[in-house]
Amino acid sequence: MLLTHLNYRLGKDNVMLLILPRDYSTIGIIILLGGNKMKSLEEIQLMLKECGATDFWGTKKEVKELPNIIQEDEIITYATSGMLNGNTWLVVSTNKRVIFLDKGMIFGLKQIEIPLGKINSIGHKKGLILGEIEIWDGASKMNVTHVSKDTLVPFVNAVNKAREELNKPQAQIVNQQVSSADEILKFKALLDQGIITLEEFNKKKKELLGL
Repeated sequence: MLLTHLNYRLGKDNVMLLILPRDYSTIGIIILLGGNKMKSLEEIQLMLKECGATDFWGTKKEVKELPNIIQEDEIITYATSGMLNGNTWLVVSTNKRVIFLDKGMIFGLKQIEIPLGKINSIGHKKGLILGEIEIWDGASKMNVTHVSKDTLVPFVNAVNKAREELNKPQAQIVNQQVSSADEILKFKALLDQGIITLEEFNKKKKELLGL
């Protein structure tokens, strides 16, 4: 079942109202006290820039809420905007989940999220100017319409890549990290010997780290 809730700010605390996805009946209230270190808006904007996300039409206020939502160890892999339930939502892909945000004047911030492990499939439909993103979570389907067609493929690819990384055996991930570290040390030695330039070294390091 989709996890849906409304976020509010009460002093220094975050108040989360958990609601059912069908009829929005309140089923619980959780007060999240300080303790989780969140990212700054500057860090959020840098991640969005690095992943190539540029379409935030009608969702700039939702982008400003991301520091309260993105966790310290969470990485944004892509983002776009589209229509859901008659409103414009910010749709964010991370290395942990897909997040849907809609900040209204009356009901505060509405947030829906689907953990990557719960996603069965994701696809898109492309029109002349706009398109749709479809995400299947068990028997449920999230259908985001009026999405800029230029962001459809990057968003779907980002979610699928994050799902693949999540499903990789931990040993394989560790081996890859060790291999990358060894390669970086080799190129550092070449830099120290003057065989390659600092620019070439930084470029190769980013490639090995997947940045």
